[in-house]
Formats: sequence, C-alpha cells, structure tokens
Amino acid sequence: MHEESGAAAGEPALGPVAYMHRASASELPVVPLSHHLQDFTHTSFGVITTGLTLDRFRLEGSVFNGREPDEKRYSIQFAPLDSWSARLSVAASRNWTAQYSYGRLERPEALEPGSQRRQTASVEYVRPFGNGSWSTSAVWGRVHKELENHNLNSYLLETTANFKSRNYAFSRMELVDKDELFPDNPLLPNFRIGAYTFGGARDLVQGRFEQLALGADLTFYSKASSLDSAYGKNSISFQVFLRVRPPVSDHGH
Repeated sequence: MHEESGAAAGEPALGPVAYMHRASASELPVVPLSHHLQDFTHTSFGVITTGLTLDRFRLEGSVFNGREPDEKRYSIQFAPLDSWSARLSVAASRNWTAQYSYGRLERPEALEPGSQRRQTASVEYVRPFGNGSWSTSAVWGRVHKELENHNLNSYLLETTANFKSRNYAFSRMELVDKDELFPDNPLLPNFRIGAYTFGGARDLVQGRFEQLALGADLTFYSKASSLDSAYGKNSISFQVFLRVRPPVSDHGH
C-alpha cells in the first residue's frame, strides 16, 4: 500500500514516536535530555512524506524544513524543504515495533550554525492486561555535526506500568553526550550526562470526561567530576505534579 502526506506543521520520517506520544512516557512530565538527538523534528514547519507498506514492513521518505522553530510556535514558520530523511519500520508482532531512520538536517539548531546528519533506532513494547498495561521503549540516537565533525550519542530506556486501573509506576534512564554546556568555551570536550528517573502517580478522579492524577518523581544524575563546580557534586531533582487528560479507554494506554 502506497501512502503520501503533507503538513504545514508535522513530523517527518525521522526518529521514534515523539516522547509526548509514546505509551512508555505517558506519565513522565519531563522532556528527555536526549530529545534533540532523537525526535525533536516532530515540530517541523513544512513536511512532505511518502511511504510504502508491505505486510509488517513500512518504508518512508520525507523532505522537510529541518530548522527548529522559535518560541512563538502559534505561527507557521515556513522555510525551504531542504532536509530529508528515510525510515524503515517493522511491526514484528501485536506487541513489538521497531524502526531505524537516517536523515540530513539543514541548520536545525536555532543557536548553532551548521548542518547535521542524524541516525536513530528504537524498539517499543506495549502489552495490555486486565485493568492496566505495560509499555517500554529503548531508543538510540546519534547526531553528526558537520561543522565540528564530531558525533553525539544518546541512549534511553523508559517504561510505564498501569495497574489496578488507577495506579502508575514509571522510570526513565538515559545517557546523552552534551557539547553545549559551556558555549563560551568551545575547546572543552563533550560531556556524557546520565539521568535516572523513578516515580509514580495515582488517578484521583476517573470521570466521564477527565482523568486527574497526583504524581511525583525523583531523578539522580551522573556526570564528569570536572562539572562539580558548575552543577554540584551530587545532583538530584524531584517534582510533584497534577496531571489532567481525557479518559483513556479501559484505563490503559
């Protein structure tokens, strides 16, 4: 089956399912540190995609505007469709899906010059069960910055379990290379940062039109000791949040 699509604002065939749409991240309110190495093109202003589906396999190609939009995202910010990508996906079974994608992005970062080549690979597992579900994703993303001629890698593993209808337990663990921590000193090396999040939530209200939950999480970080003077020796963050959304059928994901 052949498919074509176009959008003034859409997602090209590059990367895994964006984090805010992944079942494995459905209760995680924080953006992954590795977002810009994996799936940030979901906000592209100008996308044309064509694809071919054969049995369990799907091959897609896109041309798009790879530039990151500014903070005024209520407007349509068109630019030349001079970036491209290709993605191969497979639905191995009812529960398992996987993808590999590759693309070249022209001047994607608003605060950095130069173009990038990006590779991503991911595996997602979703399993519904009585009064709940379990979802897990593993994602790898690599960016090659052509101007500096170096690679940045990222690795992410996240999972969310919904059990006894109202309860959620979630976690995200990631390692990501960062080269923008000290923009005034470009001679400093890349730094590998780790973030390890553990949390939970519980639906306080499961109404006809909404689900209201109270949740909390705690994140531990790992980093090079040379960053201690800027970021502290033992970096930890936590948050408490309220989540409101439309009801999910059967309280699953």
